[in-house]
Amino acid sequence: MQKGFVKKALEGFHPYVPGEQPPDRDGWVKLNTNESPVPPSPRVLEAVRNAVTDELRLYPSPTGAPARQAIARHLGLDPAQVAVGNGGDEMIELCFRAFAGAGETVAYPTPTYPLLDPLCRMHEVRGSTHPTEIPWELPPGLAADPSPLKFVVNPNSPTGALFDAAAVEAVARASTGVVVIDEAYVDFAPRSCLSLLEGNPNIVLLRTFSKSYALAGMRIGFAIAHPDLIASLDLVKDSYNLDRLAIVAAVAAIEDEDHHRKLVDEVIANRTELAAELAGLGFEVVPSATNFLFVKPPAPAASVASALRERKILVRHYDREPIAGWLRITVGTKEQHRLLLAALRGALR
Repeated sequence: MQKGFVKKALEGFHPYVPGEQPPDRDGWVKLNTNESPVPPSPRVLEAVRNAVTDELRLYPSPTGAPARQAIARHLGLDPAQVAVGNGGDEMIELCFRAFAGAGETVAYPTPTYPLLDPLCRMHEVRGSTHPTEIPWELPPGLAADPSPLKFVVNPNSPTGALFDAAAVEAVARASTGVVVIDEAYVDFAPRSCLSLLEGNPNIVLLRTFSKSYALAGMRIGFAIAHPDLIASLDLVKDSYNLDRLAIVAAVAAIEDEDHHRKLVDEVIANRTELAAELAGLGFEVVPSATNFLFVKPPAPAASVASALRERKILVRHYDREPIAGWLRITVGTKEQHRLLLAALRGALR
């Protein structure tokens, strides 16, 4: 892009870079993008197949109404408390559009989801960052920060740590603006912040179907909040931000709680086993409330990630401080873990 045409806020801009997707799927063990090791519900596959009709020539519901209604039923909420969109990332971006004006600040702890930094540049706001000293404790300065928009990713990514709900509520009660709690991984955690919605009309909860519903390829995210905040998100969303197939997939997925529970239970069991194996290899392991582990290997992280890649095993290495010495490893299948651990033993030798 020629420098003369891009707006000044994006000069020297570095976009968010998703985890590597190998060009061929032959033989790769993908433990770098937190995708589900379990397939989606068979009901979802059937619903999507049945929706592939000549009605695809028609626009979907502009509000994603069937998905909103199904999510609301599942959570015991009113549909006016739910908004849907194209993955959790769009829901985050809608919060920037609705609640932070150019030149204002957006506050969040670090390290956290690295999408927030480039979104600040794109929306011409300033990031007000608060370094986290202990992975599972919110930085004390976050509550007093006067920013009109704050983000708390809980459980956090890339650390996997879960912040205390009382500490999160304290941030909301001390804030005059909107506090967004990104709960993309909450189904793998022992608790959520859903109960905080009552009595805290400035809280927005964000969730996704990508992780615990195994629908990363469908791109379905949703927000839960007071109807006034949902109306603000609707005010700035794109006209048709959830397509027909995604809408029917969301409904089918959230109505099959048995499959959802089976998926979550398998991930948690595999997470526990993998954490113990990595600790036995000398890794420092942050207690995880997600579908991944944040670990510090007993050798340079970049070298370990590179050695694994040579064996066609992908993990996530963030080459920046203060987490340059750490790896994020998705919880996979037992067979994927067997291959990972064998490769790690070879690499560490």
